[in-house]
Amino acid sequence: MKGSRLLVLAMAGTLSAARPLGAAPDTPPVPSVELPPAAFHRASARRTRVRAEDLVFAAPRLPSSARHSLGPLSPREKASLQPRESGSDLRRKVPAVKVGLTRSLPQEVGFSGVPADLRPGEERPYAGGLLERGADGRLTWTASFSSAGAGGLRIHFREALWPAGGRAFVYGASGEAHGPYSFESGTRPEGFWTNTVFGEEIFLEIQFGFASEVDLAKARLAIESLVHLEHPTFASPAGSAASSLRPKSQTCFVDASCVTTAEFPSISDASKAVAQLNFVDVEGAFLCSGGLMNSTDGSFAPYLLTANHCFDNQPSATSLEAFWDYRTASCGGPFPNESLFPRTLGSTLLATGTVSDFTLVRLSQDPPDGSIFLGWTTDDVSHAGGTVIYRLSHPDGNPQFYSRHSISAIPTPVSCTDAVQGNFIYSKDIRGGTGEGSSGSPAYLGDLHVVGQELGGCGTNISDDCDVVSNSTVDGAFRVTFPAVAQWLSPSTPGPCTVGPTTLCLSGGRFRVAVAWATSSGGNGVGTAVRLTGDSGYFWFFNAANIELVVKVLNACTGFNRFWVFAGGLTNVDVVLRVEDTQTGAVRTYHNPLGTAFAPLQDTSAFACP
Repeated sequence: MKGSRLLVLAMAGTLSAARPLGAAPDTPPVPSVELPPAAFHRASARRTRVRAEDLVFAAPRLPSSARHSLGPLSPREKASLQPRESGSDLRRKVPAVKVGLTRSLPQEVGFSGVPADLRPGEERPYAGGLLERGADGRLTWTASFSSAGAGGLRIHFREALWPAGGRAFVYGASGEAHGPYSFESGTRPEGFWTNTVFGEEIFLEIQFGFASEVDLAKARLAIESLVHLEHPTFASPAGSAASSLRPKSQTCFVDASCVTTAEFPSISDASKAVAQLNFVDVEGAFLCSGGLMNSTDGSFAPYLLTANHCFDNQPSATSLEAFWDYRTASCGGPFPNESLFPRTLGSTLLATGTVSDFTLVRLSQDPPDGSIFLGWTTDDVSHAGGTVIYRLSHPDGNPQFYSRHSISAIPTPVSCTDAVQGNFIYSKDIRGGTGEGSSGSPAYLGDLHVVGQELGGCGTNISDDCDVVSNSTVDGAFRVTFPAVAQWLSPSTPGPCTVGPTTLCLSGGRFRVAVAWATSSGGNGVGTAVRLTGDSGYFWFFNAANIELVVKVLNACTGFNRFWVFAGGLTNVDVVLRVEDTQTGAVRTYHNPLGTAFAPLQDTSAFACP
């Protein structure tokens, strides 16, 4: 049951294969490494919102067969939205914030092939939607989905594939719209979740343009469920959802907009580094917090740190929708309309582990221009009594709230058995507090160097987030996390190659191989690695059945005194192939430009021996 587990199987690339939460790590001492924060600025123009002229807006013309309506939640569904207690003296502050659930449609909606025989100006009901050809000859399919009482909806595509140039959008009655989504290579095995549209109804519009009859025959779509969001922060976009009244357990909370630079000089930058995380897991939809992390290679790859107990699997990472800059306009002001804030959609799971309760992902889209990528340090602060740490988070899914804490040399009044000090940092709240929804929020020093991310609260009165005497705030120590994430955050640091979902370890494990990709529609991510032999493997980007890149590293030291790198690509998207010698720290990077067929790679002087 999510939120109450004490033992988790860690995925490849973590510190351990299976270990109780809080057990001491068996890794060697971590060297002291640190990196300052940095401001991100886009290399290209900011992606604009969907414009009205981008859409056909067939919503008013939809027949009943193209409208798929789910009634109110059943008593059982309503009960499933209630938080569950863990029964432990250590309270996970998420995912008790369950904000939604998955609702199955009575029957699957979609198509396997689309007819091309409509003439300009004609329309017909087709496959649960309205198929129409505009006066200009372009073909469009539109359907509506609704769930009574929802504050927001997301559509889950079990499968999607359509011709190059085809694109999909979702929009609502209020004018909110998101997209375009392209599926030239299909979806990942777990499918695809759209952005949230706030309200009880969501419209899906798929534009096939002038696709040929042959290409339309290959188009596929399968929709079998919706994500129904029902939470105060997901109220109607027409107005504010929250009141100024707070439960007793939240009376200490501090609106981030009330914090001055006199109290926290880095408050402005810190505000641009944290996101509210909305994701889907097997038990429903949940909210957490997370923060951007800088890397030593200066790449501004959009790495985001959150907690393992928030999510620890690729389907949840794929569903991740991160809301940025979500804060009040003034101190104590009304909660703003969340639909107006920038978002990123999707991510790739890189590493996750229970030893320090961490998850690291790479976002599939860049964060807003001006975002701050947090610095970090591997210094051990877990026993540094009196050291002040700060955080911004989204307790209960609210806009950014601020808290300041003092690290405890000795946890008081208790230390939780499943969160050993050293692996975890205990602190006392000085000002503000954290709550359900704060989990995964980075904790940092005054100079925005991350030292951990929030696990939860430990104490004798953990139902009260403001009882600082009876409780401690607990963060997973970044120093313990670092060995599992170093290959991304500090790729120039020599160290053993750890096999992971996005990493190949070749030629006896000496060489670490990873791939990043980007498409013309603005999507980006990292390749999923599949090992073939000790020297070779391949990567897929969009679909496990669609191989994009094959690579091998050969030991040619005998006779040639070099290691060779060979690669072949079956793609024309932007690709960066990175091969690192974990013994020497030497790195070779190979780039294939967007729109160019991947040229065969035969680098016979790549790395020196031995």
